[in-house]
Amino acid sequence: MKIAMIVPPWIKLPPKGYGGIEVLVSLLTDRLTEKGHSVTLYSVGTTKTKGNLFSVYDDELIHYLDKPTSNFLNVLATHTLTSYMEIEKAGFDIIHDHTWKEGLLCAHFIDIPVVHTLHSPIDGENKDFYKIFIDYKSDNIHFVTISDFQQKCLPGLNYVRTVYNGLLFDKYLYSEQKDDYFFFIGRFNPDKAPHLACEIAKKLDLKLILAGKVNEKDEHEYFNQYIKPYLNDKIKFIGEVGHWSKKKMNLFSKGKGYLYPIQWDEPFGITMAEAMACGTPVFTLKRGSAPEVVEHGVTGFVEENLDDLIESIKQIDTIDPKKCRERVKNMFTSDLMVDNYEAVYKNIVSP
Repeated sequence: MKIAMIVPPWIKLPPKGYGGIEVLVSLLTDRLTEKGHSVTLYSVGTTKTKGNLFSVYDDELIHYLDKPTSNFLNVLATHTLTSYMEIEKAGFDIIHDHTWKEGLLCAHFIDIPVVHTLHSPIDGENKDFYKIFIDYKSDNIHFVTISDFQQKCLPGLNYVRTVYNGLLFDKYLYSEQKDDYFFFIGRFNPDKAPHLACEIAKKLDLKLILAGKVNEKDEHEYFNQYIKPYLNDKIKFIGEVGHWSKKKMNLFSKGKGYLYPIQWDEPFGITMAEAMACGTPVFTLKRGSAPEVVEHGVTGFVEENLDDLIESIKQIDTIDPKKCRERVKNMFTSDLMVDNYEAVYKNIVSP
């Protein structure tokens, strides 16, 4: 099968640090190529892939996320529209679109079947946009969700399947021997709420290690206002860690628990699966996909509010690390993700 795979131009594949979607698409492209498909990845020039590569820009453009909207949109539109024009000329069997709204704007005007993975939450203005594809149905555009929760947010789209995000299972270091710290990893913003992880750690007198990206202006503002006041000998910030780096694997595998008190409806949350793969329980709130990813009382705790989450930490010894690892092996591996997407493509191209 001849497959076009398109991502935004912000981050090269595979990413050095932050870039959850980019990690998944890199794994998907490489594995599909190994399975004999002809895959062309539409990314930036510094991307490394086992498939073919087409690029509009030479290197990643993540710094544009802090530029004025007109600059940001110009880069995005140039990359996506040029890619779609090249895709249309090349005669692909199917397009797998991992962009946001800009990809669907292009997809609406071509005849090649498109699989669009909904990596973003379906709420607010996003919901208003995606409703267009209910009112103006296109049999050519097929939607894949990364959790069943997403489909409940907007019934009526041309959904073909939920395909859970998958990780390269053998890369994740498993350990039953834990140190005495908890950790948070992720974006530093009010939605991911590392300030609440700090609050939990302060109330329970826990050691907490914070890791993640603080590059953009709003991230710096959030960090300085809400995180810095908590930092001390017990609550420490170590910055961004490489995706499969030894530093990250040690953080995940040796930590007692992953504190993830999200304040938004998480579409999937790959870091929860990463923690469980390392045998580490997840402590999170009942938002979005969290109840699908974490089995409450078995691989962690998914609570209604912060007070209950704090109480659940006292039950950490009831969680078996083996159960955490098994859940990921059975549900969230890259092999399962690739097989499921391959089945989606085949059902669309040859129903």
